[in-house]
Amino acid sequence: MIRDFELRDIPVLHRYRNRGLFLDSVRTLTWGTGLVPVGALFSYLAPATGVFTSICKTKKDPGNPLVGQVVHTLGSTYARFSFLAPEIAIDSPALPELLEALVKRVAVRGAHNLVAEVDESSQIFEALRKSGFSVYARQRVWKINNMGSPNGTHTPWRAINPHDEFGIHKLYNELVPGLVQQVEPVPWEHMGGQVYYKADTLLAFVEMAHGPGGIWVQPFMHPETEDVTSRLTDLLQNLQPLFARPVYIVVRSYQAWLEHALENLGAEVGPSQAVMVKRMAITQKAVRKMSIPALESGAAETTSPIVTPPAGHGNNGSTLITYDKKADNRRS
Repeated sequence: MIRDFELRDIPVLHRYRNRGLFLDSVRTLTWGTGLVPVGALFSYLAPATGVFTSICKTKKDPGNPLVGQVVHTLGSTYARFSFLAPEIAIDSPALPELLEALVKRVAVRGAHNLVAEVDESSQIFEALRKSGFSVYARQRVWKINNMGSPNGTHTPWRAINPHDEFGIHKLYNELVPGLVQQVEPVPWEHMGGQVYYKADTLLAFVEMAHGPGGIWVQPFMHPETEDVTSRLTDLLQNLQPLFARPVYIVVRSYQAWLEHALENLGAEVGPSQAVMVKRMAITQKAVRKMSIPALESGAAETTSPIVTPPAGHGNNGSTLITYDKKADNRRS
């Protein structure tokens, strides 16, 4: 039996506080593993918060129900699978049924894809594969604990504003593979972050999220960006009012060349993660039929006849090609 999480299920949530699997890097890194499941307490506000939690009790083991949570921002084309508990849920035959219930909750809000981020070496990776998830990107998370002291100098980064929209879309389309864009189109309406220009050219932008557990940063930098280590240092300087919290920089495989700069900054690297998706809708190209009257009627188009006069006619003995109206009238 699957139903929405209710207040009477709080003891179950408390029992699972150290037995959960966390599948959303943004929420886990910014809010911490202790606060992510707490979203279940506000299930009655799910239409507003976008946090949907379901509980599944099985006849075989009713005392250890499965708990799953997904998050969807209204208007977004994808949702995130944030939490699954207990850890043995990956072996439960009820897992596909729980996933299907969660998918239905966000599909009615307009989500087309359900995204999960997992360590490639974990058991949940294979469990999600069997439940219809597939890999569309890979990433590693780098952690910076000490950003140093503010140097008081001006940095070339600034907050994103509406004038940056065209440049951000252009750079995103140039850097991000089409397979990723099908799942994660640039989320302009909800984007918060910073941009870096050289002259009038946008060379980089970063998406950012803040929480009590840390700051999450995903950079998109053009390969022509010079001295990337210095540019990242400048970016960190802009975060100085929040320097007490760690900064997590997520680097996708198509931006892997940024990792050398992070090594120079002394960042700590995490395990390789697979970014997986379960599709709720299949995108197809629209087919539009075009009619060609000449071909559909089976008759060739009528052309005007031409008459080539004998040699010697025309100026300097040149051959003239003229339009013969009488010949055309005879055809009609």
